[in-house]
Amino acid sequence: MGTVVGVVIGYALGARSGQKEWAEISEAWKVIRASDEVKDLIAGGFALLRELLRRGSALLAGSREQGDNRSVLRSVA
Repeated sequence: MGTVVGVVIGYALGARSGQKEWAEISEAWKVIRASDEVKDLIAGGFALLRELLRRGSALLAGSREQGDNRSVLRSVA
C-alpha cells in the first residue's frame, strides 16, 4: 500500500517537474507495477470480487428458489 501512496505523491511532484524527472517517475512506476506486492494486491482484489459475485449469485438463486413473490428488499413506505 505504501508503494501506491508513493506513486501518487511522485505523480503530483512529477507533474510540476521537467521531462527528466517525469522520465524517472515513469521508470519507477514500471518497476512498481511489476513488483510482487502490486501483483498480490491486484490478485487479492480479483479474488474478493469473485467471492462477492459468488455470494451475490447464491443469494439471488436462493430468493428465486423460495417461489414466492416477496422481494429481499422491502419497501419501508
